[in-house]
Amino acid sequence: MKLSRAVGLRLSFSIALGCAIAGFVTSAAAQKADAATEVQAVSTALNTFYKAAKKPDVGDLIARWERLAATDQPPALAPMLGFLAAYFEKNPAQIDRVANHPFARKGQTVVLISLAAAGHDADARRIAAKWHWSDAEIAKLGEIKPLSALVPEGPSDLDTLWGAAFATGDPAYVRKIYDYYASVANDPKVEFGDIVRVIEARRNNKLESLRGIGERYSPEMAQKIVIAASAIWSLMANATAHPFVKAELDRVEKDGATTNAVKAMVALRQPQ
Repeated sequence: MKLSRAVGLRLSFSIALGCAIAGFVTSAAAQKADAATEVQAVSTALNTFYKAAKKPDVGDLIARWERLAATDQPPALAPMLGFLAAYFEKNPAQIDRVANHPFARKGQTVVLISLAAAGHDADARRIAAKWHWSDAEIAKLGEIKPLSALVPEGPSDLDTLWGAAFATGDPAYVRKIYDYYASVANDPKVEFGDIVRVIEARRNNKLESLRGIGERYSPEMAQKIVIAASAIWSLMANATAHPFVKAELDRVEKDGATTNAVKAMVALRQPQ
């Protein structure tokens, strides 16, 4: 789902916001502390939304998100789009409540694209007109593919699915991420041990050990292996903090014990 491309945007977001951001405070030390505090607060609110006993106000959360300078930098858009699209799918009664917030252009953009991705095209067009978007811009919203039809092809799609997963706690999004990884790990042209080597090289900060992988595969396949390794790495990392992610990995480990994808995952899940 190339949501950003469909509307010609360069916005971006990362659930794990790690960029330095600017703040309007007097000292450099206070600026850094305040920025880090807000980045962490927004990140935590997004990552734990699905399990929060008292949900944060989504409109306020978007407003805080759009004020972060870090959300102007790649690769920040996809997870927020996934988060909001999944939220709007499950909470259509909240659409107008969210849209009544006085967002700037960045906040308006993620809301409208997410509404279209959630299948609420009429609402997206209606709200875009209220926000005085041009007819040409409104027409582009019709090009947005639905979140439900997303089949991941690369990192931004995987980020979109993580955003949706954290909004809902729905393991279906986790399974789509796993299935992307498995499609590469189970490819007969791929040695599943190479995915393990990619992650171990990352763990040990010994990337020079990956030169052999680059020589054994085409550039396209080598890139797929790296993305697949990133996918399973994120799955295992999030499984330590999110029970619904761990439960899904346990399920696929049991159901597909003889597959190369599970063999690699089992090797990687062993204590280091």
